Amino acid sequence: MQNLLAGLKNLGRTRLIVLGAAAALLLGAIGLFAFRGGGQAMALLYGGLDLNESARMVEDLSKAHISSTTSQDGTNIYVPKDQVANARLLLAKDGLPSGGSVGYELFDKTATLTSTQFEQTINETRALEGELERSIRLLHGVRNVRVHLVLPHRDLFSTQTNPSQASVVLDIGNSGHMAPDGIQAIQNLVAAAVPGLRPQSISIVDTRGDVLAKPGDPDSMDGQETTLEKFRHSEEQRLAQAAEDMLAPTLGVGHVRARAAVTMNTDEIRETEETYDPNQQVLRSQQTTSDKSVNTEASPNTSVANNLPNANANQSTRSGSNDDRQEETDNYEIGKRVRVVSQTRPRVSRISLAVMVDGTYVKDKNGNEVWKPLDASELERISALVKTAVGFDKGRGDAVDVVSMRFAPDAGTGLSAENGPLFSRDNLIYIAEWVIPILLALGAIFLAVRPMLQRGKLGALATAAATPLQAKRGATPSRPALPNANEVEEEETVTIEGVIGKPRASAISRVLTRVDESPRETIYVIRNWLASPDLKKGHERA
Repeated sequence: MQNLLAGLKNLGRTRLIVLGAAAALLLGAIGLFAFRGGGQAMALLYGGLDLNESARMVEDLSKAHISSTTSQDGTNIYVPKDQVANARLLLAKDGLPSGGSVGYELFDKTATLTSTQFEQTINETRALEGELERSIRLLHGVRNVRVHLVLPHRDLFSTQTNPSQASVVLDIGNSGHMAPDGIQAIQNLVAAAVPGLRPQSISIVDTRGDVLAKPGDPDSMDGQETTLEKFRHSEEQRLAQAAEDMLAPTLGVGHVRARAAVTMNTDEIRETEETYDPNQQVLRSQQTTSDKSVNTEASPNTSVANNLPNANANQSTRSGSNDDRQEETDNYEIGKRVRVVSQTRPRVSRISLAVMVDGTYVKDKNGNEVWKPLDASELERISALVKTAVGFDKGRGDAVDVVSMRFAPDAGTGLSAENGPLFSRDNLIYIAEWVIPILLALGAIFLAVRPMLQRGKLGALATAAATPLQAKRGATPSRPALPNANEVEEEETVTIEGVIGKPRASAISRVLTRVDESPRETIYVIRNWLASPDLKKGHERA
């Protein structure tokens, strides 16, 4: 204990002040973190809430005696880590969070006997809108959504019913865009949930004011152009994806890119073709007719004798004719082919596909990796595979180009690292709890222990250097004998860490003798050295 106190006294006033300040900061930090650690660590319960829902949730948590805190904007709620599950179950019992929308629970506490038809219609519309908002909010990429419905109704004294219509406002978030398939999925979802609503009667816009889907008749010019554009875009994506899927197992994911351009033909063709084949004759029917006639009528023979009176009284002359006729009719069916072509849907008239593939890396003479493009034979094989995958047709003028180019190092996967900010709330808390106390402890150890270790090491070296001389002169260990003048040149030198050169052992022995004779004065001198570095340097020069 006395050695420790003496070591602290030898540090000097400046170092003692610095050491005391570091100890005070260390104790304060330890006390603060101990007090904070004794409390409950808070965890995020729900984020991105509506202010009305956030207020209701805080109120419910307070009634259940669950401590909670909110962010500065009131959209995030934090509760103790061990109470997250209980808090979510408690809020789910009351239908929270509902995403800021009201669904069919609107009818749970509605007085149906006192409500009018108008109120029931409005509540029905609100319930449908709320349920659709909850369903659409579950889709990937949708941060928030608003749905407005116009349900079918019939005016008074009218036989016609107004059709249903819908408007959807999407908050896509940081992505900034949504795939056409996602837009079509939202249209189909809303159309299937509302009676009498068609997908063509739904308008979808985003929070930036961009029209994602506009209502219209599919048979109109605008509707046909929209349908054609969707079909062309989907066909281009399908062809590009087919080429990449074919080459990715060989070249590697992220080492191939494909883009397709499709030309559509919207001409309507109606064609009828009728052909006959004389070589395909088939006997269809055969008809045979036979006709036979006999004529036996008498024909008088005109002569002079016949003209005499009573010339033919006793004889008569008869003559006749026979007629045979036979007719045969054969009916043959000749081969006939009728071809009717009617093309009213758009079709692909030409495909242009560009494929970019990465090369290989080879080592040069110095051992460095050098990028090398693929050779012509490899590109031909890749081109053949791509043509087969996309249905290449040379007759309609399709084109497929494969080029080997160097890819950027960060374009391998196309994914960017989504690291959080360095000075986030969690990182700052971690630094305050662990890094700062460790640094303060190391600083205190450095200021307090290092001078003691250095003094002990120097004393041990001096004692070790003086021991051989004491044995040689026969002096006592406490009072080493001083060497004679003739022996000074033969004395050994001592190497001391931190001292330039090799001091003589006799000099160190004399210093030890003075220290033993005047310990109080020695302590005073050393204390002045520690307190005044400039004075110490002056004594050393002296």
